[in-house]
This record gives sequence, structure tokens and C-alpha cells, in this order.
Amino acid sequence: MLNDMYIEQDVAKYCGLCGRVSGLFELPGMPDRFCLECSADFATVIQLNTEIGAETRAGRSTGTLESELSETSRRILERTQPAGLSDRD
Repeated sequence: MLNDMYIEQDVAKYCGLCGRVSGLFELPGMPDRFCLECSADFATVIQLNTEIGAETRAGRSTGTLESELSETSRRILERTQPAGLSDRD
């Protein structure tokens, strides 16, 4: 079993979102590893979803949080697009 864990760590060299070869980070509860940029954005999305849910249950406005979530999601999507395809008209 320890040998399997070692092999998995050696194989995981690409970011689970953008595919870049980079120093990778683990997020709790996630099977993939992510580069610094993607892990920060992904953690932000998780936190924003939690905050939006809490604000909604409390009956408060979520517009600002939703705008931030949209912007963060857009950055992630742009980063995951193959080079040259995001500029198509």
C-alpha cells in the first residue's frame, strides 16, 4: 500500500485543472493536485460558495459574492482553455 501511494505521488505532475507542469498543492478532500494559481482560485470558489449559502439562508444580499465567484470562475475557465482557443471570434 505504501508503494502505491509513492507511485501516485510521482505520477501526479500536472495540475488537475490547467494541466501545467508545476509545483503542486493538495486541497483537503480533493483527489487531484493543483498548481499554486489554480489551488488558490479553487479554494476561493469553495469559500465563496459556502459564504453565498450562508448569506442566502440569512436572507442577505449575495450580489458582491456572486460577482467575485463569477470572476474567479472566469479566470479558472480561461486558464483551462487550450492556448489560442480562448481568442476565437
